[in-house]
Amino acid sequence: MNQRTQRTRMYRLVLRKKVKLVKVSMHRNLCTLRRIVPGCEEADLETMFQRSIEHIIKLKSLVYALRSLANSYGV
Repeated sequence: MNQRTQRTRMYRLVLRKKVKLVKVSMHRNLCTLRRIVPGCEEADLETMFQRSIEHIIKLKSLVYALRSLANSYGV
């Protein structure tokens, strides 16, 4: 086996490992997102992202309201 063939094999092996790592990492992150966002346990990917966006908007509104209350009471 020549050196070029060895490098090509090593490159392909490393590439496969990186792809697998990315897939595992993405799956883990999506599972975490499903647990965090209400109503996403059984939702498909598109619905999950849409609900995530809606949840973030609701949380931002809640933070704004709580800050306003805290400022009005001098906290």
